[in-house]
Amino acid sequence: MSNRKKRDKPKDSFVVHRLEMRQSAAWRALPDHGRRVLFRLEEEHMGHAGSLNGRLACPYRDFEASGIPYKAIALAIRQCVGLGFLEITHQGTPSISQYRNPSRYRLTYVYGREKLVDGTPLPQRTDEWKRIETDEQAAAALASAEERKSTAHVRRAGLARAKRAA
Repeated sequence: MSNRKKRDKPKDSFVVHRLEMRQSAAWRALPDHGRRVLFRLEEEHMGHAGSLNGRLACPYRDFEASGIPYKAIALAIRQCVGLGFLEITHQGTPSISQYRNPSRYRLTYVYGREKLVDGTPLPQRTDEWKRIETDEQAAAALASAEERKSTAHVRRAGLARAKRAA
């Protein structure tokens, strides 16, 4: 037997929040619903043993189950993207019966595996939140997230309202 001490391997999945990130202006400006979005996606990431960052699928009902009101989910996601904590890698569509096409996300501050089992390379940590250095930049990013609404979504909602009114 060798003289090396046996190292304890982590038995549970975890996500590391570095002190630098937690003390950043972007983290301080992130609203509560935005944090819940990140925590829900971190749970999804850990549930797949850290192997699907960049392909994390999370439908709105899962965000709702984690305590985010349905009407606040889209804004919270846009805020996370604007502050650099999240990237949308695939824009999904509303689900219709058996046809499901959820959005897919990547947490920019999380290490993932380098490759999937099939050899597909996964994106690595980019720390895009570092580009926001001041509270003013964070406030501007949040204001821009409020203004960026999906025009197709707003147009569909208006058509649906007009159809119900007729």
